[in-house]
Amino acid sequence: MGPPLQVDVRWRPGLPGDRLAARRVDTVAELRQLVTWARQHPDVTAVRHRRVRELVGDPPDVCRRGHRYGGGSATRAALGWRECACGGHIIHTCGWPGCGDVQPDPPSARTAAPAR
Repeated sequence: MGPPLQVDVRWRPGLPGDRLAARRVDTVAELRQLVTWARQHPDVTAVRHRRVRELVGDPPDVCRRGHRYGGGSATRAALGWRECACGGHIIHTCGWPGCGDVQPDPPSARTAAPAR
């Protein structure tokens, strides 16, 4: 299925408690089960779902040439996003002068070798 989905269920006004409930689903079967339940519940007014990107583990703290990503604005890594068939990658671009190493997180097969 790819990245997990967040499903938002909206309830009709006038009920006690929150009008919006969010739930994470990891499989199509879980999504189908939740939508089926919502269709049968008379107080549910809307069900929406969207993909949720989640990172696992700690981000890298050095570029592949050994420069630290921390520090002041002159050397801090720039962060970006690259779409991919796997869901996507955060892109860390080294801020050290003259380096410019671009490191995807998590690593992808195309960019596993250090940039030259």
